[in-house]
Amino acid sequence: MSEELELLDGRLHGIANTALVPELMAELGGVLGTVLGERAVVVTARDNYPPSRMLKRALSSGLMSTGITVIDFHAATTPELVFAIKRLGAKAGIQFTISPIERNGVMVKFFDSHGVEYSRERMEDLLERMKSGRIVRSLPSFIGWVTYAEYIHDIYSAAVVSYVDAPAIAGGGLKLVCDVNFGPSSEVLPSILSELGVESIFLNAHKPPAQRGVSHMPSPEAIEALGRIVKASGASLGAALCADATRALVVDDKGKPLTSEELAGILLSCVPRGARVALSESMGSLVDEVARERGVRLVRIRGSRHELLRAARRLGSPAVFTCGGEAAFTDFSFSFDGMLTIIKVMEAAAKAGEELSEMRSALPTVPVVRSSVRLRDGDYLKVVGNLHRMYKDSFLTMTGLRVRVGGVWVSVEARPGRIELVAEDTEGAKEAVEKMSKTVKAVIREVKAAQ
Repeated sequence: MSEELELLDGRLHGIANTALVPELMAELGGVLGTVLGERAVVVTARDNYPPSRMLKRALSSGLMSTGITVIDFHAATTPELVFAIKRLGAKAGIQFTISPIERNGVMVKFFDSHGVEYSRERMEDLLERMKSGRIVRSLPSFIGWVTYAEYIHDIYSAAVVSYVDAPAIAGGGLKLVCDVNFGPSSEVLPSILSELGVESIFLNAHKPPAQRGVSHMPSPEAIEALGRIVKASGASLGAALCADATRALVVDDKGKPLTSEELAGILLSCVPRGARVALSESMGSLVDEVARERGVRLVRIRGSRHELLRAARRLGSPAVFTCGGEAAFTDFSFSFDGMLTIIKVMEAAAKAGEELSEMRSALPTVPVVRSSVRLRDGDYLKVVGNLHRMYKDSFLTMTGLRVRVGGVWVSVEARPGRIELVAEDTEGAKEAVEKMSKTVKAVIREVKAAQ
């Protein structure tokens, strides 16, 4: 059965009850438990998607069969899980969340004892061990326990409030509109904002609607609605989180979403002068200009999140950024953390004493090339998924993905009824956007033909 498993961006990925079935997850749990050794501790968590819950329980049984103690956080975000790994002395952490490219898919993330995500090579090794059936089961008297630890929300909340400049945020008179996309961040973020004195409005802060398709990222319609609500409510800013809260899309007070580069540019104000900051190679040049102004050295890293975070540890980077709306603050945790990202943006705005739109307008302007492809009845998620599988050099974002076409990075962004293509106006950008436009049109035709 392990031959059917897919690694998407180095993570286990598949359709629930088709590729990822409970029996398979129990087997994988046994393999991982054999590798970690009897009496090791593993922490687990999931989002609110029912298949995530089912598969987590199955994997936990496999871990227990090899003598592993499982600390189960139930519904909790990935930042909470990673924050707890070192503090609880766990050998590994495992998060189950809905797929970013499949309506009925699940993605499983594995983290080591330092809170760094497993590399593709390490995941491939686990799958090879499954094929060989190398599982060492424990004697009945040494079968592991499951401990439920829902207090993780309180521990994480207290740590975040202690980490940021709480008095500055509380004095800023801020108001946030946040779409939590049916994720478990609804269990922790409201209490953090309450402690920080931030007025808040939450959207989709409940379990996924029954019999209705949900996705890891907020839909284009949800993001557009968020912008309208921010403007109508007079909020200081808006934000949308992915299902496991590792990514954030921030919207300014005028309802306009920030790009990943604009987000990083604003957050660089929180980084000390002279620091080295690691970021993915696909980030645009706006960040370079801001870094020069603020005396920060950028180090672009090619490769996966695993390689990026390993490099950040080696460099002593206080912050890490990707083009996908991911930011990590390494003196707090080595997890990409959308909730902390939102709070750090509020901290930066409160200290600057400016509206977020004003801070944004002060950033350098980078000319771009744009194009648009109509998407009437096609499923944008399938279009994004097909493109992601087509291109080796592509990174998922909150609104779609970023793809390398020749020497140019092109953003493929899903909008209501259309796909927008954006690239910095450099040599070859126009040709790259035109080429990607043709590819997107071909993929849309394929998706519609398969419906």
